[in-house]
Amino acid sequence: MDGHQQHGPLRPAASEWRPLSSMSGSSHHTPTSSTILSGHHPHVNGTGLKPMDLQNHRDIAPDEATLCARLTQAIINHNAPAHDDAHASPVISGKAPLSQLLQETSTSIQFHAKWFAPAALGTLLESALNAASLSSSTSDFYAALTLIDTTVTYSLIPELRPAVQFISYAYYQGGRMNRHRRLMHQAWTVSQHMLASHHGGQFKETLLDIITSHENFHDKYKFSAAIGALLITIDKLLPSREENVPSMNAIQLVRGLWNCPVRKNAILREHVALMLGTMLQADQVFQELVNDGGLGLSLDLIEDCVTQQLDKTAVETLFLGLERRLSSFELRHQPDMAQIFVEVRRPLPPSLAGQLLAPWHRALMLDEYDMWEKGYRGLLVQLSDSLLYPDELDAFINLSVSAYFQTENLGARRDFVDALQEMIQSTTTTATTKDILAKGIVRIFCHKTQKEKWEGQRNWLFPLLCQAARHSVEATKLVLSIRADAAGEGYLDATRVQQPEIPTGRSARFNQLYGLSSLSLEALVDAIYDLLVRPPERWDVYNAVLVSLPALIRNHVLWKGSFRQMNLLRQALCDLLKADSFVEPPLPDLSKSYVIIQLIQILTAIISYHYCLPRSDVKLAIVTIINVAGSRDYAPSIHCIHALTICCYELPELMASYMDVVINKMAKMVTQRSLAIYVLEFFAGLSRFADLQDRLRREDFKRIFGVCHSYLQSVRSTSSLERKRTPTSEQSAGMSSTSSEDMAQYVYALAHHVITFWYMALRREDRHGLKEYISGCLRYTDLDGTEHIEEQGLVTIDLMDRIDAEEQTVPTPMETFDDIDGRIVKLHRVTGILLITTETALRTGKTVVTIRRPSGTARRVLANRTEKERCQPGELETLTASVTLETNHQDFLNVFPDDTDGRIYGKVAIPRPYSALGSDKIITLPNEDDDPAVLRAIQTFDRVSALDSHKAGVIFVGEDQTDENQILLNTSGTPDYREFLDDLGSLRKLKGATFNSQGLDRAEDMDGAYTMVWNNEVTELVYHITTFMPNNEDPKLAVINKKRHIGNDFVNIVFNNSGSDFNFNTFPSAFNYVYIVISPSERTSFLQAREITCNKPKQERFYNVKVLSRPGFPSLSSAVDVKVISGASLGGYVRNLALNACVFSLMWQAGDMGEYPSSWRQRLHMIKRLYGQYKGRLAIEQ
Repeated sequence: MDGHQQHGPLRPAASEWRPLSSMSGSSHHTPTSSTILSGHHPHVNGTGLKPMDLQNHRDIAPDEATLCARLTQAIINHNAPAHDDAHASPVISGKAPLSQLLQETSTSIQFHAKWFAPAALGTLLESALNAASLSSSTSDFYAALTLIDTTVTYSLIPELRPAVQFISYAYYQGGRMNRHRRLMHQAWTVSQHMLASHHGGQFKETLLDIITSHENFHDKYKFSAAIGALLITIDKLLPSREENVPSMNAIQLVRGLWNCPVRKNAILREHVALMLGTMLQADQVFQELVNDGGLGLSLDLIEDCVTQQLDKTAVETLFLGLERRLSSFELRHQPDMAQIFVEVRRPLPPSLAGQLLAPWHRALMLDEYDMWEKGYRGLLVQLSDSLLYPDELDAFINLSVSAYFQTENLGARRDFVDALQEMIQSTTTTATTKDILAKGIVRIFCHKTQKEKWEGQRNWLFPLLCQAARHSVEATKLVLSIRADAAGEGYLDATRVQQPEIPTGRSARFNQLYGLSSLSLEALVDAIYDLLVRPPERWDVYNAVLVSLPALIRNHVLWKGSFRQMNLLRQALCDLLKADSFVEPPLPDLSKSYVIIQLIQILTAIISYHYCLPRSDVKLAIVTIINVAGSRDYAPSIHCIHALTICCYELPELMASYMDVVINKMAKMVTQRSLAIYVLEFFAGLSRFADLQDRLRREDFKRIFGVCHSYLQSVRSTSSLERKRTPTSEQSAGMSSTSSEDMAQYVYALAHHVITFWYMALRREDRHGLKEYISGCLRYTDLDGTEHIEEQGLVTIDLMDRIDAEEQTVPTPMETFDDIDGRIVKLHRVTGILLITTETALRTGKTVVTIRRPSGTARRVLANRTEKERCQPGELETLTASVTLETNHQDFLNVFPDDTDGRIYGKVAIPRPYSALGSDKIITLPNEDDDPAVLRAIQTFDRVSALDSHKAGVIFVGEDQTDENQILLNTSGTPDYREFLDDLGSLRKLKGATFNSQGLDRAEDMDGAYTMVWNNEVTELVYHITTFMPNNEDPKLAVINKKRHIGNDFVNIVFNNSGSDFNFNTFPSAFNYVYIVISPSERTSFLQAREITCNKPKQERFYNVKVLSRPGFPSLSSAVDVKVISGASLGGYVRNLALNACVFSLMWQAGDMGEYPSSWRQRLHMIKRLYGQYKGRLAIEQ
């Protein structure tokens, strides 16, 4: 539009001329028509008049009657095509600009309004405004507005609608661009004049008619005029901004717009929204709406506006007013208002948050299922494509599930599930929304799972649920929570999935899953395989698979007959670990090692199916674990070591072929100090498997001892051990140690244990070649070049020497002397770290030699000789008691000092002076009668067992038991529990027992008549078994008595048949550090244990083993994560866990000592004290 023409004031000045008819009493002469309408001037305009004629010659006679028609025709001709000009009236020559024609028309009306008949004037105005509406020039718009204003001032507009319509159109066009704002102001000025004139009463009604005449909206001009009318209403009349301008009636406007095609027209929709927002914000207008009952209609209009996308300004204006007036609407309006907020994806105000679903609640209560079957999808989509309504979406899903089960329409049911599935699969749905949507499928699946009625529904729903698992944590957890009990009946593990339909606890029977056998395990395996091979985009879903899958696999009964699928998963895991390409966790505190660890856990659980998988495939799994060990940081290697530990228990014959590879791999890990404990514990356990040692060569044994040597060197390099190169109890007393030092000391003690265990496991022919190497491992040289042997190393060398010496002799029964033997002479002598007692019968010459040493006590009997019998030189060896094989050349101690070369009473071979076990002097202790302190010292020494004695509690938890009192009052357990006890050790009688009963009564059977004990040459483990202990008449006393033992045990073994997880705080105690919890791999009732489990071979029963530690106590066990193991290996595995935990607990408890409280070292100290006490006055040079 062209806007550079200047326009004068719309109203004529006071001095302007009026026709006589309008100026009574005037003496002015009226111009004649011939003067004004002369058509022969060479320069005339489109009216046949020269430009100045209308100003200077106001007499239009004799053309008064045709003036209006001529003006109308001129305007019509202006719009006619160019070829029509030849047919125009000869009076009109040429085509003037439209704005000029309109201006001259305005002037004519100004001066000659009386000659314009109403009908003709209406035609003239309609033609003029029609022509202006087709123009794109603002000059034409201004001229047309001037024409309207002049007509209003000097005449009466016959039909107001065309004029108001053009004013609205001009207002709309002026508002479209900032540079045409003046046109909008001009249009409003004309409107003001019209409102102030005799047309004022009709202006608002005409505006309203233009706005609401929706049948003409297809015409561009009329539609633009309607929008302009709406803008005038919004800007000026709702309410009126001027004192003399009346406001538009709000209810009429709303009613008029109610039938307009607001939904279909974006421009109309936007302006109606602006209008409604303005109405809601204006107090006066809103009150009129309230008084006239227009809120409902307004909400309908608002709903029409928000069904499609709106301009941001319109939305903000509308909702600024709506939020301001929330409290004024009636309760029945609130659900619709909530729906409106959701339509525009705006946060629901608190007052509306609970109202959105009110109609759905009502429909559900009134059984109006049509609403659910046809209408749920729309609201579901709206709530799902925004993150603003998680609570509302969750509530709607719950309602929909309720409706699902109330309707009998199977098609509607499937449609609902399909809708959920479709949105879950959509790439545009957010992760949070997918979880909420998946809850719908989860809740449907979990509905009355114990009922046969819904079995068919679960069967077709389960594959969909498995597909949804890729997109939803809820669905993933549910499909991975499916279990089978000992009888093969299905149930859902309530600890894995939280659903209101699934109560927790064993006593809650409603987590049963009827029809487990009819579910498609193939669909489950396909989903799991896909999640492993093609990890989902969502880390939380992938992590849920990694964390939950091991427990699903450990449930052996579930997979009975599905071993092909299990092997498929094994193949996928092996390929993943071999490819060495893993998902990078998005969390800053996790790395790829976390993923590797979880995959190793899953593969370890799968290996428990070795009895039904092809042997070659099991080997591939073992090789995969071996290859992963040591390939990355220490964390995955730890779990690989744990997995190989399980393999050693479960597959000893298979692992035997890989022992050299495993040992070599462990030897290469020696540079990683973080792995020290785990490598050494693995070797300690391995030493107890004779089957695994058959194929080991001497070089393999040497590597094991070399690993121990490396770790010892590493520990010695720490400052804490540099200050205690040859520690004694006196030196270490009172010294504090940190947890890191405790760990170092545990490595130190464990390395010596491994050396001890493996030396005892060596074949005799291998010991000879390795003894010197091992002894070298137990020595070290300090910075000054001085060689040292630490106390633990010294007693270890003593053990090796004792074992070798005892293998050369036949074990001697406890010999006693008879009266025939005559007087007995007893001598006690100390040499090095040996206390040697000889008891000789002078009459018969029989001598009993007792060798007391740190690692044990042994007895030898020398051959009987009489005084008169003299042995020949060749028979000298029959009178020699060998107590050492440290070197090929021993020194000897004569039984009687005066018996030269021991020819009469014999002699005892002892370590040489320069030996680690020997000394340069032999001390003969005073006679027991002369010095009773000697006897007391020896008796005290004998009371200190050479075995490292440990204790551990054993507790049986029965079905549904969680209370301390219930558990401790058990006096029996399931058959498999009793078999487990048999595998822990051997049954030993307590009354009169000579072993260390670890506090169990040995006099009156107060703690039961028997207990279980396990021991080897160096270690003993005594069990405090609560079911062996009697119950008193007073149950409280029985509980107190039993807890007196297990409450003071650092380590307790719990056979948990309760059906729920064991709580560490079940038995409150300050001294319980570790619980080793054993649970059947499938839920087992007491009856099932008696009728099903006990009838299975041990190798076909499987148990979950997990070690629980007190907070702050290091978790070092191979069962720190649940491990599944067969009943055949359960006893040995748990016993080994208990022994390791006992050793570490002792060191942890005595943290200020910083050393393992070894009984060997205690005995060593006692011998050294005797030697030091009598050395000065009774020593004899060797």
